[in-house]
Amino acid sequence: MAGTTSLPAGARAGGSKPNLYEVIRDQLIGEIESGRYPSGALLPSVRELTAKMAISTTTARKALAEVVAAGYARPEGTRGHVSTGSRAQHTAEDARQPTEDAAGDRPAGLIIRPSVTIASDGFAGSETDRTTIDVRSEPAPAEVAIALDLNDATSPVVVRRRLTTDEHGTPVELRASYLDHDFAQGTALAEPEPITGSWVDALASADGKSLGAAQRHVSARHPTDTESAMLGLRPTACVLVRTETTQDQSGRPIDHTVTVWPAESTRLNLGSE
Repeated sequence: MAGTTSLPAGARAGGSKPNLYEVIRDQLIGEIESGRYPSGALLPSVRELTAKMAISTTTARKALAEVVAAGYARPEGTRGHVSTGSRAQHTAEDARQPTEDAAGDRPAGLIIRPSVTIASDGFAGSETDRTTIDVRSEPAPAEVAIALDLNDATSPVVVRRRLTTDEHGTPVELRASYLDHDFAQGTALAEPEPITGSWVDALASADGKSLGAAQRHVSARHPTDTESAMLGLRPTACVLVRTETTQDQSGRPIDHTVTVWPAESTRLNLGSE
């Protein structure tokens, strides 16, 4: 995309020194790539990292969240973080799996695409401002299947996750957009590249026409395992959650976005938009 620069893991805008969590992230990814932590192996816990490397729990959680965002690990509740294997393992597993199901129009299994980190001097909340983007095809969670009115609750959806950090590298927002697979396939929405305009404009562009009504809901709850890992929060912390379901002109749901903020550091303005 013109005017956009993607930075590999560990790289910093202007060649500046990487943050400590980035160094630990790259070390863990390197150990996964080397085979020290093969697929299914348990990664060091937050407590183990803090004791071994003399770092804060915040830094340890941030490093593990970055490993998750890069597609090298997954959180498994109280067990901790489990390695998903090296890129070579991912490639081998993808080669063993069919790319489409019997119907010939939906992917089978999990498709992992590389994450891309975009760095800039400003912070306006868009996908070009300190945002890590991860795009996958996953089975639809029950609440997403209901929101998108899927006939088959096991149907995969395109999931676009965007983790935004502040100027200090602290996670401040996690957005997960669940898109109808047939709607998103072949569009920029399904690619791990930043979208420069608004999300609504991107949806309208993909749909080729103006959109219909959007349904919004704001609530507070504890974070899920994935949210806890990616935002660096305790499982007992409180998060503010906004869900938004967007429909096309015919009333068909095409997107269900869940935005999560740490409650301790976030104030929501619920005025008219």
